[in-house]
Amino acid sequence: MKENNQLIFRDGNVILYTRDRSKYYQARIKLQNNKWKRISTGETDLKIASSIACEKYDEIKVLKKRNIAIDTRKFKGVAEIAIREMQEELDAGYGKKSFVDYIQALNNYFIPFFKNHNIDNIDYKRLKEFNEWRIKKVGRELKHSTMNNHNSALKRVFKVAADRGWIHAVQIPELKNNGVVGERRPYFTQGEYVKLYRHMRTWIKDTPKQASLEMRELLRDYVLILTNTGMRPGTETYDLKWKHIEEFAHEGKRFIRFWVSGKTGERQLIARHNVRRYLDRIKSRFEVNKQDDYVFRLRSGKRTYSMNATFEQCLKSGDLLTDRNGKIRTLYSLRHTYATFQILNRVPYNILAKNMGTSISMLQRHYDHLTPTLAADQLAGKLYPDLFKEN
Repeated sequence: MKENNQLIFRDGNVILYTRDRSKYYQARIKLQNNKWKRISTGETDLKIASSIACEKYDEIKVLKKRNIAIDTRKFKGVAEIAIREMQEELDAGYGKKSFVDYIQALNNYFIPFFKNHNIDNIDYKRLKEFNEWRIKKVGRELKHSTMNNHNSALKRVFKVAADRGWIHAVQIPELKNNGVVGERRPYFTQGEYVKLYRHMRTWIKDTPKQASLEMRELLRDYVLILTNTGMRPGTETYDLKWKHIEEFAHEGKRFIRFWVSGKTGERQLIARHNVRRYLDRIKSRFEVNKQDDYVFRLRSGKRTYSMNATFEQCLKSGDLLTDRNGKIRTLYSLRHTYATFQILNRVPYNILAKNMGTSISMLQRHYDHLTPTLAADQLAGKLYPDLFKEN
């Protein structure tokens, strides 16, 4: 819209003007990022209007000096922008799988509580109030991993606000994870894994239905590949295609590399050697395996969205559903089994963390109980010197 009767104040940082069909003075005020903020003075008198505009400019300078956002927004509006950006990335195929969890956390918890709060007014006191409200809503303390997702979701909202100048970096509260650390995750011991391996050989054929047979044979290779790669079931396997798997040579040896995308983004992992045999068995079910074909599909070419129920049937029939503490095993237990076996094989934590797409601290927190086993030789070695010397 055309600006009429422009008048300049404060070295060009305040511009007063009128618009067509309006007798009231408007103002443009220059912000610290060289953007302009428009306000209406609500006045027709030039002297009063210029005074209001210049006072607003002075107020903005004070806010800038104190590192306080000049222009802010309600939490709900900012969160909706963050959600839209994450959904666009997911739809485009390059968004993190964890964005789904972030969006859910914002819609179910953060927006209902903070919706009418200004984004720059969310401080430690309000976060404490939110946490108490959330515990009542859920009925318990959140687990450590869930708290990580919630904190990451809120950080996305703060980033959107900071990028747009609606909050200053110093106003963003540090988010802490006071969630309950999860219990030790169920996995398979070496003996139990051997039992599962042998059980699946006969179990896959123990069905009269062709559809069931196809599902079982796929599950068998799925289980073996998960246990020998450490991939996350579902998030890192569902969209896996043959073009994401390559064989390469290094120092005279052949290796298999997977390119996967999961909750921590894209990464490459090195599979254990016996994975080659399981991949070849999958390929043998099809006349042609194109690079763009999905790896985990039935003989019909169709994909199955979940193998959880079939895996549960397999474990029940093999008397392997629960571990020694009575915890129910799932497909995710295979990832924990992989981690356990690799740690016992003395693979360094930093290398294993990169291969699994996790952190060193996460591995140490969940697998620290293996330390005595790793040091078994030292712990159970020689007799204490001089203890049994004859007098």
